Amino acid sequence: MAKLFDEIESLNQDSNGVYRSKPLPRIRGTILELPAQISQAENRLIWQKRCASEDELIVLDLFSGAGGLSYGFQEAGFFIAAGVDRDKSSILTHAYNFNSESICEDITNIEDPKQFIAELGIPRVDVVIASPPCQGFSTAGKAAIKKLGLEDYYHNVLNELYREFVRFVEVLKPKAFLMENVPTMASFQDGDIVTRIKERFRSIGYTNTDSKILNAKYHGVPQARKRLFIGGTRFGSDFPFPAEKTNAQLVTVRHAISDLPSCQPPVREDEMPYDSVPESAYQKLMREQSTHNIVYDHIIRDVREDDKVIFSLMNEGDKYTDVPEELRRYRSDFKNRYSKMKYDEPSWTVIAHISKEGYRYIHPDNEQWRMLSIREFARLQSFPDHFRFCGAPTRRLQQIGNAVPPLLAKSIADNLYSFLKTHQITE
Repeated sequence: MAKLFDEIESLNQDSNGVYRSKPLPRIRGTILELPAQISQAENRLIWQKRCASEDELIVLDLFSGAGGLSYGFQEAGFFIAAGVDRDKSSILTHAYNFNSESICEDITNIEDPKQFIAELGIPRVDVVIASPPCQGFSTAGKAAIKKLGLEDYYHNVLNELYREFVRFVEVLKPKAFLMENVPTMASFQDGDIVTRIKERFRSIGYTNTDSKILNAKYHGVPQARKRLFIGGTRFGSDFPFPAEKTNAQLVTVRHAISDLPSCQPPVREDEMPYDSVPESAYQKLMREQSTHNIVYDHIIRDVREDDKVIFSLMNEGDKYTDVPEELRRYRSDFKNRYSKMKYDEPSWTVIAHISKEGYRYIHPDNEQWRMLSIREFARLQSFPDHFRFCGAPTRRLQQIGNAVPPLLAKSIADNLYSFLKTHQITE
């Protein structure tokens, strides 16, 4: 620590007395591409056999992203036959982690959903799941769109993508569907948009369509993250949303990441050995399927010398306004510009903007003067350590920030799996 404080003497003061260090050089990270599971002949045969089985509950994931929903549903027993997303890096991620037809395509270009799945070799779809882009409904997204003068795009495209999801459900007639979005969608236009979506699904036969806002921290995820889910079935019961486990012990940031290697920035290696044993049940779960004692994606951005000093002076929970004035280089109204995480509480919401910067996620360990790594962000989202992310580091972070936490998805999928299996027997 003494060495770090000595470094403040090497920083230059500007005309306002603010300490500055040189900007960091721009260095491109490794663009990671991994093979698709289904490209192996034996995996293709397994996929075909599962498609042909009457016992399987077959899932199509639209706007799949990296596969947060897919992973939760897979862990609950569903068969993820296909995922569709127009982002190449996300689809490479999905293809590596699932024995699935992972298709890079804008679903608005798919004219006939029935023909689409038939050409893939999928005989039916039992459940359709989706996470349509949410920028149009999020508070930050609306502000950015207005600033750019893209209101027409916002109204006509982003907020209408749910119609594409409805179209697939109407044509494919699955037993159930689930759509995820940001919680502010529930209050958008005084709740009218969600009311219209539910009415639309009911009009096409899903009379038991309902919506619920769930908080990931009550489903085993080390993160306070509220999400809106709209789900429906063709059976005579309400959609089986899970109860919130509000009395359960919450998983904290410490529970999530304290076993990962302690590092100073930058770290650019895709692989490194674990250097400690799991310290919590959550860490054991995250490492359960890992092999060769290797942790992936523990990649950490470089940090300016003046920021290292700032990070070292911050206490857990401190924000930018708690930083000494002589070290601030941004306006005072940027109160959340820096935020140091609290070790013994769940994380605040991980957002896609971590692909641009991560100053709102400063590591709580006062000996590590840095932002969180890609793997640490993945842990906060409940992606297990064997789950790999493709693309450049910024693209990997964006995939993580956009994802539905797999453990939250599994909580919903567990209930739905039991519900559908019961109705298969009674039909």
